Amino acid sequence: MFVPDSINWVVGPDYGLGEKEFRVCYLDFQKLGLLSRCSKSYNVKQGNMRVYFKDLNSLLEVKSAERKDSLVGEGLDHVCMSEAAKHQMSTWDMYIQPALTDKIGSADFPSTPDGFNWFKGMYELGQSPREDLNDYVSWRFPTWTNRKMYPGGWDIRCPNIVANDSGQSYHKSGDGSCTCNAELIRVFNNSTPTFWLQEYCAEFTAFEGMIYPEFNEMQHVRDFPYNPMWKNWLTIDFGFVDPFVCLDIMIDPEDRVWVWREYFVTTRTNQEHAVVLKNREQPNGYHIDAVAADPRDPDGIATVSWGVGAVTANAIDRSAGYESVRRALKVREDGLPGLIIHPRCSELIRQMKILRYAMTREGHNSKQVQHDYDDHGPDALRYFFNEYFVLGRNMSLADLYTHPGNRTEADTFFTYHGGIKLEDSISRW
Repeated sequence: MFVPDSINWVVGPDYGLGEKEFRVCYLDFQKLGLLSRCSKSYNVKQGNMRVYFKDLNSLLEVKSAERKDSLVGEGLDHVCMSEAAKHQMSTWDMYIQPALTDKIGSADFPSTPDGFNWFKGMYELGQSPREDLNDYVSWRFPTWTNRKMYPGGWDIRCPNIVANDSGQSYHKSGDGSCTCNAELIRVFNNSTPTFWLQEYCAEFTAFEGMIYPEFNEMQHVRDFPYNPMWKNWLTIDFGFVDPFVCLDIMIDPEDRVWVWREYFVTTRTNQEHAVVLKNREQPNGYHIDAVAADPRDPDGIATVSWGVGAVTANAIDRSAGYESVRRALKVREDGLPGLIIHPRCSELIRQMKILRYAMTREGHNSKQVQHDYDDHGPDALRYFFNEYFVLGRNMSLADLYTHPGNRTEADTFFTYHGGIKLEDSISRW
């Protein structure tokens, strides 16, 4: 603000969250006696919060990411991304970063963590030892580092932190030697571990309300080869602006699920995707036994069937699909879980870690509704589980063509079994 001819923004996910950072600056200017030397406005409801120093031609203004049109066109000197973890990455990539580039500006990203999203990636840039990333710096400040607000702070090694019969940690009443802040003790004893770690310890943890809290990269992600002797399914989630997703999934004789390939592509038509899937390079012995898909897009199903074969898509309650995936995530007696994902499926892995239920409005019962964003890989996976496990469709595409002598349009569908087109191999089954 004290740099002449500068434009500075506070960008919040909405005006209310942007106001939090603006308030700090406004009160500082008030204490310094500077508000009398500037024009100002402070109306949260109207989204009109700004301070302008005429002598310096310097502006501070609050913007809302909900108003994308207001983020276009300005060259910026500095931006504060208020509650950065709650912003969509596209707000930074498409609007703010280009505007800062115009004037080689800088940015701050104050926020409480919110799972393993893009904000964690920005934090890790600041922790990197690479010299080409020296412009990035990041810190983590747990709540108790503010000793003015929480006198006594918090001792993570306090001997009064013990485990109850169920293994849940709690802080028992001390003998007077404990210095832990009473308010923090209250919150610790009445919060879930995930909430405590994220909201008070400033740690990047799984979301509160995760749909698949059992998912763990150390257990569920490992390298493995394609096995042509196992069943192989495709499963599809349709999209255009959002990604079109296709997963290749093997099922071994013990009904263990192996996700070995992913296809995430945007801004192509379903016909274009069908051509790509039909003609992409395949491993030796590649075959498709069946195809599952999102039942809400019959046109998409009809289009991609031309490229990958007949599609089965039935509307199943989400909770049944979630439960089926959760059962597969459990570790079996042989030490392996029932669901294993290849490391190359990076988008699916990332989305499995952040998939969560939508927040429930206060005063309303939870409807277990999925947070409808960045969820297309797990959705595709769930469509497979719906068909194969919930409905028990343990089948092959060959089962759909029982009369090879009757030549129909279905006979021209492109699919493989052992590297041979289905139309050439029907008579062998």
